[in-house]
This record gives sequence, structure tokens and C-alpha cells, in this order.
Amino acid sequence: MNYTQALNFIHSIPKFRRPLGNENLEKLLTHLGEPQKNLKFIHIAGTNGKGSTAAMTAKILQKSGYKTGLFTSPFIEVFNERIRINDEYISDENLAVYTQRVKTVMEKYNAPVSEFAFITALAFLYFYEKKCDIVVLEVGMGGRLDATNIIENSLISVICKISLDHTQYLGNTIEEIASEKCGIIRKNGTVIAYPNIVTDKIITEYTKGLNADLIIADKAIKTDKGFIYKGKEYPLSLSGSYQAQNGAVVIEIVDVLRKKGFDIPENSASEGLKTVQWAARFEFIDDNIVIDGGHNIDGISALKTSLEELDKDIILVMAMMEDKDYEDCIRKIVPIAKAVVATQLEIPRCLDANAIYNIVDSMNIPCFVNTNPNEAVYKALNLAQDGIVCVCGSLYLAGEIRKNFKKQ
Repeated sequence: MNYTQALNFIHSIPKFRRPLGNENLEKLLTHLGEPQKNLKFIHIAGTNGKGSTAAMTAKILQKSGYKTGLFTSPFIEVFNERIRINDEYISDENLAVYTQRVKTVMEKYNAPVSEFAFITALAFLYFYEKKCDIVVLEVGMGGRLDATNIIENSLISVICKISLDHTQYLGNTIEEIASEKCGIIRKNGTVIAYPNIVTDKIITEYTKGLNADLIIADKAIKTDKGFIYKGKEYPLSLSGSYQAQNGAVVIEIVDVLRKKGFDIPENSASEGLKTVQWAARFEFIDDNIVIDGGHNIDGISALKTSLEELDKDIILVMAMMEDKDYEDCIRKIVPIAKAVVATQLEIPRCLDANAIYNIVDSMNIPCFVNTNPNEAVYKALNLAQDGIVCVCGSLYLAGEIRKNFKKQ
């Protein structure tokens, strides 16, 4: 099996298997030698910010001398991004080899799993055989029924910011979604949570029921070069006003890890925060082009705040998926724009660009349609003059633009 064949096989696996749950994944992992039982995890759930939180945490651990695995989703440019050790993506060769191995075991022992569960099993085996000291593990969706929740224990369960997304799977209210996310919390474990008036009570009750220790991060203050947390200033390379509070959660993670015996010097923590990179989260790919993958109302609201702080004319390039609350998102962010260029992607569930046009046009804001994403960006650049072009609404769109601009 080569790399292309491996990817084709992975993407051919159904995204969901019935019945839901991890019974077959447990069977598969058992026949793979239960690699997850020999790894130490920081398990991260949430609606927004979990990827950034995971990246910051992994970078700090790496700077502290630990061989650190990082498992995230989705990918921005290449599939290999999802599985990395100390910033190095799994190689094409290793992905092919491990895909074949997991596929063989899955078929031999009749343990069919979903696409995400297959990737999770592959990652566990890879991290174990590469002798990772610790793994930062981001859930795919939800928490309670997520494939990553097959792990029995974690050093820390982290609940990042929770908002409405994937409501068809996780619940129609923030309270219901929070309960699903809390499914990663372990009995007698340690929990660190992003502060939120709505979810704090739910997380507190859930934690008490499991006799777990709960730390809810305090308020962070954004600065020009980072953030202030509990009276101390930290550098942070990630842009976006929302990253300061994610940084506060990371500082609490670091503090707990130190108490658990991890040697994380102050200079390593600072260096990790100062050098971490995380694609498509308020990322400037040129002096006047910023890309952001926020695709729910909370993510769009955070993006809006960050754009307003730039105090420049904004031209939006937007594409969204039709299974998102696209109208609310569009109506939330468009008022700050001088103009909008609506576009779309060759993805079955992508919203038609004309649907974006119709909403924006009803708001009396200039809107143009260009169904080629890259041409849409150049159209926006012509409109922007000395302003900022913001590519937003979809991680898929952000990844497409990022990939093409890197080539140029």
C-alpha cells in the first residue's frame, strides 16, 4: 500500500458506523496490543479553541524536552497534519505502513470502525511505537461517544469554550452540548475548563459527581504581544483577541502538569507560547490577507472582534457549509465589512455562493460572486486598497487559500 492508496482507503471508510459507540474500536485496539493503555494523555474537548489550546500545550511540552504526540482534526492542507510528533507530521511512508497494519487487523478480526475511529487507532499505535512521552489528544466531535474517549485515563481533561455547533449530533442547547463534552472527564481526575457562565455550573456538577478536581481558568487580558494572566505577562505568537483566554487555559494545564511531576521551566513555557503556530486561526498569510476557519456563531463573533481591533477597512471572502447556521453567521460579521466576495468550494455540502449574495445584498452591503476561491481573493484585494482581506466561514476555504498562496 502506498500513500495515495492509504488515503483512498481511509476516506472510503464510512464516517459513522451503527451502532454508535466504541465497542468495535475497543476490539480493534485489543488486537493491536492496546497501545493507548501505554500512553499518557491530555484530553481536550470543546467547540472552539481546542485546536489552538492543543497546539500551545504540545509546543510547551516539546520545548520542555518531552517527545510529544499531537492528534487533531480536521487538517488544513495535508492529511498528515492530524498526526504529528514534535511538530513533524507523520510521513507519507509511515501513514501507508500503519494504515495497512490497522486495516489488516480490522479485517482479520471483523472489527469495522468509522473513519475517525480508524485514524484514532492508527495514531495511538504510531505514538506508542514512536515512544512518545505524552500525547495531546483532541476529540473529533462531542466527547462522550467520541472515538478518542476510548482511553481509560488522562492526566488532564480539558473543556474549551462551548457553543452551538453540530447540533444534529450533540444537542440543541449549549447545556446539552456541554454534557456531551463532559463525557471525557474521568473519575478522580483533573479537569481544566474555559470560563463560561452558562457551562460552568454543568461542568462543576459533572465534576463533583465523579469526584474530580476542577479548575476554571480566570480572565486573561490581551496585550499587544501576548496576554496577562494572574498578574503575569506571557508572549503569544497566535493572533486573534480570542487566543488570550485559550492561553490562560494552557497556563493552568502547565501548572497542573508541574504538580504531577513534569519539569516545565518558565523559559520553556514562554518559548513555546512565543513560537507556536496554528494554521487558519486568524492567521496572516500576507500583510493584508488574514484567514480564519471559524464556522459557527461563536467563532464568527470572535473573528469579528479581532477584525474590529485592526481598525482598517475589511473586505470579506466568504464560503460556508450549508449544514451550519450560515445566515446567522453572515448577518453577524458582514456589518463590519466594506464589501463581500461570495465564493464556494467543490464540496457537496458547500453553500451556493448566490445564497451568501442574497443575504448580504439584503443588508445593503456591496457583494460580488466569484465561484473560484482564488479569483475571489484577488477580486477582494482589488477592492481592499489599503484595507484587509479576510477569508472566512470555513476551514476548507481557509485551507484552500493558504495552500495556494504558499505555492506562490
